[in-house]
Order: sequence, then C-alpha cells, then structure tokens
Amino acid sequence: MRQEKIKTALCWMLVIVCMGVIFWLSSRTADESAAQSGTILQWLINIFGDNLFTDFIVRKAAHCLEFTGLCVLFNLAFYQTRKKTMLLISIACTSLYAATDEFHQLFVAGRSCQFTDWLIDSCGAILGAIGFIILYKAIIYIKQKSTKFIDSENI
Repeated sequence: MRQEKIKTALCWMLVIVCMGVIFWLSSRTADESAAQSGTILQWLINIFGDNLFTDFIVRKAAHCLEFTGLCVLFNLAFYQTRKKTMLLISIACTSLYAATDEFHQLFVAGRSCQFTDWLIDSCGAILGAIGFIILYKAIIYIKQKSTKFIDSENI
C-alpha cells in the first residue's frame, strides 16, 4: 500500500515538473526562444541537410511534443491514481494547461497568445493519449504472453 502511494506521488510530481518546464520555456523572451530554436534548427540541418526543416517547423513541433509528453504523464498519473485509463480527462487537463500557457505568454516580452499554438498543443495532447494507450495495450499484451509462457512451463 505504501509503495503504491509513493508511485502515485512520483507520477504526479512528474506532471508538475513537466508543467514547470513548460512554464519556464514560455517565460523566455522571444529573442531567447528564437536563439534556442535556431540552435536546434542548425543541429537538424547539420544532420539532415537543408530544406527539410525550418524555424517554424521546429517551433511548432516543440509545442506539440512538450504537450504530448505532458499528456502521457497525466495519463500515467491518472492511471496510477484510479487504476483505469482516463484519456479524455488527460487530454482536457493538458489542453487547459496549454490555454493557460498561451495566456501566460501575453506577459512575456516579444511573445503572444496564439489560438493556433493552443490547437497545436491540444493536438499534442491527443497524440500523447494515443501514445499512452498504445503503450498501455502493449504492456498488457506482454504481461498476458509472459503469464501464458510461465503457465506452460509449469505443465
């Protein structure tokens, strides 16, 4: 019982840490954010060559991926807490946080609140829920297979 409470607390702490990282990234000024995106863009260009990535793609992909991760963590935390999947609630919580993140950017120099960014973030939440359910189903499948394998060894 104590171990389950520790796991649950750890899952929720990961959600809070992820939200804190997103908040920190959104607190960076437009110039700081552009410099960071530019560094990642240059790294991708060095690996894959020109014309495949642009600053726009890198920035929007980052938006999507950070909220994909947050939604996976929300799903994990809700599952650990309730022992059942809560995909829609996880998507809603992630999308709501994305809305507050966009609002927060109104108060950061050179940043803005954009509906399209919220949509991209929310799409990331949906991807996170899909990713979670795929992992969840895979783990259940592996557990069932290993149980059958162990049972067949005892025959």
